[in-house]
Amino acid sequence: PHDTMLLFGLGNELFSLGQYTEAIPYFEEAVRVDPEYAAVYVYLARAYEESNQPDMVRQTLERGWGPAIRSGDQNLIAEIEDIRERL
Repeated sequence: PHDTMLLFGLGNELFSLGQYTEAIPYFEEAVRVDPEYAAVYVYLARAYEESNQPDMVRQTLERGWGPAIRSGDQNLIAEIEDIRERL
């Protein structure tokens, strides 16, 4: 699928089931389709974190910082900062 919301929804469903590794491709495709969809980066970073891939967490947070700032969503910005602090 090429619908960002559908991809995010599928990834989120897998994430909520604890299937973090399986969720990653859906989140990656969602940010490929819409690189400005800032919330996806948070879930993607958390999925990488839960999958014990700290380098990918860092890379995802870097990629998502600009979209998060541009979105103006202070909650997303705070979540990114919280994940950074855990690394």
